[in-house]
Amino acid sequence: MSRPSVADQVAAQLSPYLGPFNAKVAVKTFSSKALHLAPDAVTLEHLPALLAALKPMLHTLVGQASTEALLEGIRREVT
Repeated sequence: MSRPSVADQVAAQLSPYLGPFNAKVAVKTFSSKALHLAPDAVTLEHLPALLAALKPMLHTLVGQASTEALLEGIRREVT
């Protein structure tokens, strides 16, 4: 069985905060706008840039402290 894509793993981590649909849309939107990539093309190499792009939106939606904890968790968990 193959491992979920980086984009799917990030969306899964965002899901408790944004809901499954919005998490997937956020990853798709920021992959496209910030990285100029389709979500399935995002690799671990792109993860820091994707998280940096998501950070301002997350600050607004979940607050700074929650954002920092969430992003750190994503960095640890996404493989």
